[in-house]
Amino acid sequence: MRFTRKARLLLLLTGILFLSMFSRLIFAPLLVYIREDLGLSQSQAGSLFLVITLGYSPGMLFSGYLTARVRHRGGIILSLLLVALGLFVVSLSATYPVMLAGLWVLGLGAGLYPTSGVATIHATINPTRAGQALAIHEMGPNMAYFAVPLMVLLFHARLGWRGILLVVVALNLVMALIYSRRGSGGLSHGKPPHFSRMRAVIRLPEAWFIFFLFCVALSAQQGIFSILPMFLVTDKGITPDRVNTLISLSRISGVVILFVSGALVDRFGARPVIVTVFVVSGIATVFVALAGGFLLRAAVIVQPALLAAFFPAGLMIVSRIGPPDSQNVTFSMIINFAVLFGNGIVPTFIGWLGDRNALSMGFLLIALATLFAALVLYLNRSFGRMAPPDPAPPAAEAASPAGPALR
Repeated sequence: MRFTRKARLLLLLTGILFLSMFSRLIFAPLLVYIREDLGLSQSQAGSLFLVITLGYSPGMLFSGYLTARVRHRGGIILSLLLVALGLFVVSLSATYPVMLAGLWVLGLGAGLYPTSGVATIHATINPTRAGQALAIHEMGPNMAYFAVPLMVLLFHARLGWRGILLVVVALNLVMALIYSRRGSGGLSHGKPPHFSRMRAVIRLPEAWFIFFLFCVALSAQQGIFSILPMFLVTDKGITPDRVNTLISLSRISGVVILFVSGALVDRFGARPVIVTVFVVSGIATVFVALAGGFLLRAAVIVQPALLAAFFPAGLMIVSRIGPPDSQNVTFSMIINFAVLFGNGIVPTFIGWLGDRNALSMGFLLIALATLFAALVLYLNRSFGRMAPPDPAPPAAEAASPAGPALR
């Protein structure tokens, strides 16, 4: 793809998605320091991620009402500003309730971006290159997984956790200014959600099954990422600096896998890829919970290695569920509530177990759920082979599909 105006827009949107994900993930490696500073219990620390998703889910689900008035361009700018505001409140907070208020605003702002960002790509990029453009766009979250622990490793000693958050606030404000002045596209209006189509999706058994798979995948990926630094420090006795180095290294493989995941799905099919991903991740999660020394470090690196391959495979299955004109509703509902579960409820539950000296039990439960999902999917040989949707859904519905960026 030549470095044209459209390419610059794509890189800018990828940067915005990176910042959106970075702003949420930054609390995982900072959790140890925040907990010590504010005197939080492990369950309170884990609940921080639940509050973010409690803002993220309604922000994403009802973003169509906002963008119907201010267009997708306005939704993207407002997203950056709300994320900056939420982080600013958290950086100044001295009490747990004030921090929760800031985190909810942060989540709300982050939830406004995905549908507007993906809609802007679909409206701007040539349809023949839309898949390539979305793959580049998806590099944002994967790079955030790598960059977040690295930033904490490099700057916490100098800035503290509050100073790091203020740096991220400044980055969001600068990005909002750049996009408002230089960013093109996003001139179309969003569409409010169709509740009648939501009811139609809820009635589909296959929608519930793929929702279960997304819950498991997000629990094994972001749910574990959120609580892993605290677990390795408190239960395994590893220093925070070594933990951040290890976790940063563990996320490099996800970027590599993302490049080949589409080819893997095309070559072997969605179901075999998901089964393999879940088996490897589930076994590695068992070792994360129980092992020590070299085996523990190897498991931390292997555990997320293949999970990036799940999302193209899972989204291919989602695209074959229900009528074509309800595809964006199917995407939004399944991924939205899976994010609420895997990224919010799971870390909170693991933190609750931590207060009862059973933090490793949370990791074992995720491992069992992952291996169980692999077994059920292996036995269900017909799943994922539903007839694909028509290639040309109505333009209004195709304008805002929910893609991998909704994580």
